[in-house]
Amino acid sequence: MITRLFSIFLYIFGGIYFIFFGLYIILSSLIMDHKYLYPTLPFLTRIQLLFLGAWVRTKNKIPTDQTYIIMLNHTSFADVFFSVQALNGKYTALLASFNFKIPIWGSMLRVFKAIPVYRKEKNKAHKAIKNAEIIIKELGYHIVIFPEGTRTINGKLQQFKKGGFHMAINTGVPILPIAVKGGFKYKPKTRWYIKPSIIDIEVGQPIDPNNYNIDNLDELINETHLAFKKMLND
Repeated sequence: MITRLFSIFLYIFGGIYFIFFGLYIILSSLIMDHKYLYPTLPFLTRIQLLFLGAWVRTKNKIPTDQTYIIMLNHTSFADVFFSVQALNGKYTALLASFNFKIPIWGSMLRVFKAIPVYRKEKNKAHKAIKNAEIIIKELGYHIVIFPEGTRTINGKLQQFKKGGFHMAINTGVPILPIAVKGGFKYKPKTRWYIKPSIIDIEVGQPIDPNNYNIDNLDELINETHLAFKKMLND
């Protein structure tokens, strides 16, 4: 009962902070190039997470030597905020289309050129991947993607969708796995209330897609899946 009551306070204070955070991002993007906003995001999102009862510990940052397709396991509604803690440079994300309908949040995503994915419409899903490939090649952005597609409902790593792996092979950009540990305990999809938690974020080793092609795509998927399993079980 105490956890549930405390969770309500977290949602209220987290929601109030989110409104000011979102308005700052949206209004700032109107008067300055959004690339200047990137260095502020780890700090701003960490405050957001604190208001939502999550204390983040990060092991490693992403390398700064090149562009990456960054893949994270998907356990919590806060995973986008978790991902920012390990990021450097310019980046955007492939996210489910419903995110873009959420007030303030949808506008924030557009500021950072996030790409909507329509899960039930194959043609639009393919177009989203192609748009992400253009952003990688022409703008040099990192692309953040959740290869499971949706949040796990049992805490276990799910099978991976193929879209992000096609993107890696088509662009030759390495996959960088980032494991988020503790997100399921913190706030799973099947529970409304939050349990304040420590979240550990570990940046793994890059996986070179140039060792694969469309004919052995499943092997690339399996290698990436195993890399996540190893990090999550350590």
